[in-house]
Amino acid sequence: MHTPLAVSLAGLRRDVPDAPWSTGPRAALAWVASIGVRQVQLDAAAPGMRPRELDRSGRRDVAALLRRHELGLTGLDLWIPGEHLSDPVHLDRAVGAIDASIGLAADLSPLVGGGGRLVSLTLPDGVAADVVGHIAASADRVGVRVADHAWPARGERAGEETTDGSVDAPARVCSPSIGIGLDPAAVVLAGQSVAKATARVADRLLTARLCDLSSAGRVLPGEGRLDVVAYRACLSLTPGGTPVVIDVRGLEDQDAAARRMVRAWDAAGLAS
Repeated sequence: MHTPLAVSLAGLRRDVPDAPWSTGPRAALAWVASIGVRQVQLDAAAPGMRPRELDRSGRRDVAALLRRHELGLTGLDLWIPGEHLSDPVHLDRAVGAIDASIGLAADLSPLVGGGGRLVSLTLPDGVAADVVGHIAASADRVGVRVADHAWPARGERAGEETTDGSVDAPARVCSPSIGIGLDPAAVVLAGQSVAKATARVADRLLTARLCDLSSAGRVLPGEGRLDVVAYRACLSLTPGGTPVVIDVRGLEDQDAAARRMVRAWDAAGLAS
């Protein structure tokens, strides 16, 4: 099964003046096209790409840019701090941002020829059941799916509701609109094999990241605990061809890192 490769715009450093994406979303999309990747994961928290900044005309402009650069859309990233979904002070704003991102994904998809009806985020342990139900219903209404990148993943833990009404991983998934997003760095941090983890959750996997972790922090794939060849082989067996998203968060020289990750992924395909 073909595993589509995309690049996430989340985490691109904006404090590097000469970075190819430094002038904004237009430059970022041109950069993605220049490194030989044909799909992109947009950052719903980035200036110029936040849902509240994009009216109907703005959304059409984003779609036109994607078409101009011949880029497909795999979805949106929305990395809200986990505590914001369990802290009453931040909860309403966090849920509102998720709702808006779901709406943006739904609006962009038909404008770019389909695809991209996915929002990647992390649902923390202890999130209230009614909050998860609200997110699931919001996604269901517009045909968008939510990929939860928390690890251990849903189904890896006991799923019992607690006395305060919160739920752990599997109980959070009361709707087919919420599935699993796999982050190898999170799996490595938990001391587990990425390949084995991929096989365990394959039937619920919506999207997967390409990243790695060592004792020094985030590193290029293959420089930490990730076996890139085994990972690609496992993902090739997932139903529907799970999108694989290059994730350069926390890396130095992100332009060079992304290009090296493209080459490493291609090499892993030849070796598997």
